[in-house]
Amino acid sequence: MSINILSKLDTRAQPEGKKRIRRTLYYIDSYNDEQVKESLTTDADLVMYDLEDAVPIDCKEKSRARILGILDGERSTNPEIGVRINSVGSGYELEDLKVVLQSKKLEAMLIPMVEHASHIQFVSQMIDLLAPEELKNRIRLIAGIETSKGLMNLKEIAQSCPRLDALMFAVGDYTMNVEVKPSENDIELYYARSLISNVAHAYGLEAIDMVSLDPSDPKHIEKQCFDAYRMGFSGKQVYLPNQIEMAHRAMCPPQETIDKAIKTIKDFHQRTQKSLGSKMLDDKVHEIPYFKWAERVLRRARIGGVDVDSLLAQIEK
Repeated sequence: MSINILSKLDTRAQPEGKKRIRRTLYYIDSYNDEQVKESLTTDADLVMYDLEDAVPIDCKEKSRARILGILDGERSTNPEIGVRINSVGSGYELEDLKVVLQSKKLEAMLIPMVEHASHIQFVSQMIDLLAPEELKNRIRLIAGIETSKGLMNLKEIAQSCPRLDALMFAVGDYTMNVEVKPSENDIELYYARSLISNVAHAYGLEAIDMVSLDPSDPKHIEKQCFDAYRMGFSGKQVYLPNQIEMAHRAMCPPQETIDKAIKTIKDFHQRTQKSLGSKMLDDKVHEIPYFKWAERVLRRARIGGVDVDSLLAQIEK
């Protein structure tokens, strides 16, 4: 009996029950009126309102007081809405959680300086205790990896909690922690970035790459964006609105990769229609992992504006 493999294909941009693909994580200083206003019209995939680094200690209480209005207010675009709380153990995180978990629109929470699974588990427990019932299953967690200890405990962190959705590399604190000064080609950061990307893929999580430390060099930022894609990251952190389009362009699969994905699915479809066994595709064994890879490529292409439906329609002709 033949199998209609196309009926099993899911290339929706953000299907329910799958990890979200976030090409951009856009930081907004929750205490900066101009940035907050700009965030209401942004094309970023995830808007992350910051209660941590961007907010001075003496302004944190005021920032919390206004954060609910920002989170639940009207906006002209429809990004994922998140908050970066203060790190677990900082002494500020519990007050952050008490406030932001009152939001009706909160979808993601970035936990900075994660070094142990217990940091993620603590926040998840607070969600269970404090969040409205309808919000509990919606909030996704992102682990900020910012130290050598966090990097060494990645496997433990990646398995810490079902709510964990992504691992994120925070380059600023990491370089200070390990006393590294990145050179022009960022080679000193390749180990940390590769490890985060690999562990994320191993445990079914998304990987979000570092922010660019020098916003004055657009060519270097562009190179970092394309490097991130080649290293397996699905997104990049950005601080400035002019970096969003650059990151989105870099995170869309190139045409040759899209063509390869379509060819993979077409071959798989034809083989299953004929009930054939494993065969070779471009001298590589073509099995289920290749189909899943192609499915993911097309999800990313669809998010990038590619007409995936038209490409798939040609397979059945």
